[in-house]
Amino acid sequence: MGCCKTCCQKIPARYIIMAMIFFTTFINYTTRSNMSVSLPAMVFSGNKSQVVGCDTNEIKTSTNISTKAKSEEDTGTKYQWNQNVQGLILGAYFYGYLTCCLPGGVVAEWVGPYLTIIVATALSGALNSIGVWLTSFHWGALFGARFFIGVCGAFIYPALQCVVGRWAPPQERSKFLACMMGNNLGTCWTWLIGSIVTRYYKWPWGFHVMSFQIVIFCIIFGLLMFDSPEQHAWITDEELKYIRESQEGTVSRAKSIPPYKAIFKSFAFWALCILHFGNLWGLYVQITAVPKFMKEYIGFDIKNSGILSSLPHLVRVFMGLGFGFLGDYLKRQFRRIVIIKSFILLSHVIPGILMGMIGLAKCNAAVVVTLLTLSMSINGATVITNLAVPTDLSPNFAGTIFGIISFIGGTTGFIVPSVTGALITTFGNNSTAWRTVFALGGIMYCSCGLFFIIFGTADIQPWNEKRTTEEES
Repeated sequence: MGCCKTCCQKIPARYIIMAMIFFTTFINYTTRSNMSVSLPAMVFSGNKSQVVGCDTNEIKTSTNISTKAKSEEDTGTKYQWNQNVQGLILGAYFYGYLTCCLPGGVVAEWVGPYLTIIVATALSGALNSIGVWLTSFHWGALFGARFFIGVCGAFIYPALQCVVGRWAPPQERSKFLACMMGNNLGTCWTWLIGSIVTRYYKWPWGFHVMSFQIVIFCIIFGLLMFDSPEQHAWITDEELKYIRESQEGTVSRAKSIPPYKAIFKSFAFWALCILHFGNLWGLYVQITAVPKFMKEYIGFDIKNSGILSSLPHLVRVFMGLGFGFLGDYLKRQFRRIVIIKSFILLSHVIPGILMGMIGLAKCNAAVVVTLLTLSMSINGATVITNLAVPTDLSPNFAGTIFGIISFIGGTTGFIVPSVTGALITTFGNNSTAWRTVFALGGIMYCSCGLFFIIFGTADIQPWNEKRTTEEES
């Protein structure tokens, strides 16, 4: 431990905290996304042919896919779960996630982000492996395990907003938030490692490997993470003074009940909420509707193509990190709100335009993948826009704010698939339905971004000041 301390003292403490933020989001997304890798190996695939919207000859020309039937692989015990059951299992995480988004920030602000993150992550790892054993009893038991993994996951991002609020000097805040792009790398890693392990060692080990990663993470996190600069074991006096002076008394360590009434009456809060809602609508179209469009309309399963499925997420990691460093540099030259509103063009408006163009790509899979990659990578600018504004408005209650906007924005995870299904049911699996899906997604992206450009602010709000219960009464 002494050697570790000596080594870490050579690195600024806040940089180590940035690394912990990156790997926290990385690990969070391994348990969030591993079910999408494991589920196909847990069920009988069936032999029904898929009817696609594009012409068969055009499919072969534009996607170069094989039409040979694949034999059932031996990936472990398989279950006769219909599409409804599979949908419930895949959605279980998000049901649990939504139930605890609201209290997530409050818990982190009261007990501290360190304890919140390490307990939530450890529990999710245990439940991840327990779910393997529960599956043999009934699919409902697996649903329950996934539901509570989602509950645990709901505490992570509000807690990380608390970390940023307590640790980040305002002039370095974008770099801290850029570290949240670890989630995209976590998704790619899960698809890669989960697929390999499942293929060679069967699907239960696809879960256990993710749980083993969590054990390693919790050990490292427990040694290197601290709730605040004041509590850090080996931060230098110079760095502590730098962080304190840069925050200029806007961050308080006192415990206080969040000013919910003031928050909900704040127009600045609702402008941020609209901005975040539009971003999540667009992301869920990219994550859920685009793969469905490519598989059921074009006839190409992007999820089964490792390089193509990982490319948008990988590029988004590097773009997000780049935007973070660029944003902090620009803060020295321009006002904060000018930077945020300018970058909304990248995080919302341009991705919205690119999304609308996906519906015009017809049956060309290469064009769709290109547009998807560009849209998701440019959207990495969210580290300067909707991910950053909660801490700008209120460093003391950033966790609470992020929990609320995540709850409201998280409803798009159910709305987008429902709207997509309704449009396909109404118009059929044709170009009209899909153009409407992508046009609507583009409109939500752009309109919510433009709303914040016109009405939004990044000024610290009066209700950021913490007050005791006696003062509030």
